[in-house]
Amino acid sequence: MLTKMKYRLVTFDFTGTLMRFKNPPGIQYENVAKLYGIEIQKKNQLNDAFKTAFKAVRKEHPNFGASTDLPWTEWWLRVVKQTFINAGVTDKPKLDTLAWHLIKLYGTTEGWELIPGVESVLQKLSDKGQRMGIISNIDPRIEGLLKEAGIRHHFEFVLPSYEAKCFKPHPAIFKLALEKYSRETTHPSECCHVGDSYIEDFVGATDSGWNGVLIEESGKTDIDSRFSCRNIQELIDRF
Repeated sequence: MLTKMKYRLVTFDFTGTLMRFKNPPGIQYENVAKLYGIEIQKKNQLNDAFKTAFKAVRKEHPNFGASTDLPWTEWWLRVVKQTFINAGVTDKPKLDTLAWHLIKLYGTTEGWELIPGVESVLQKLSDKGQRMGIISNIDPRIEGLLKEAGIRHHFEFVLPSYEAKCFKPHPAIFKLALEKYSRETTHPSECCHVGDSYIEDFVGATDSGWNGVLIEESGKTDIDSRFSCRNIQELIDRF
């Protein structure tokens, strides 16, 4: 069990930690494609097609395009259109309209949902006076999502990697969070970052001198149980 600690600042990852997709990308993409009468030849390959397209565009333009000055909307246009092409779609003239539909959709709670327990945990931490923020590898749509989901008020700041021009696990984004949002001199050891990615969140935080807590349902990662928990509900007993 992780020793109960009081930190000056606790930050959270977003995707997979606070909110998650309502449906797998393959299902969501197929549902929207139907609205436009687009035929997908390889429907059962949509999820893999998305992963392939995402990795390819990310490799060429890291951090949603911020590293190469590519607008994040253009970044996603490329991912979405390549996903459908990889899945056998030949009706390319409609792909721009379809891609914009999905980009807008994933900027709302139509595409996302809160992970169970998040609202309760954040409220309890707020009631304790805990300062909180978000550090996440994501594009600027996160602000609207947090507001629509009704949890934005719990966080003093939101630092998406696209706007920070650096991303987890690089220490630069954790350093920026302290430089930009500290009310007073705060040492990294007085901060804790919570997330579901071992490399991006836990290693990124600890390599930056922060404390880290990994949320992992499977419990398969070889990490001391003092620094991990199975779900976000367990956090309330840690801070």
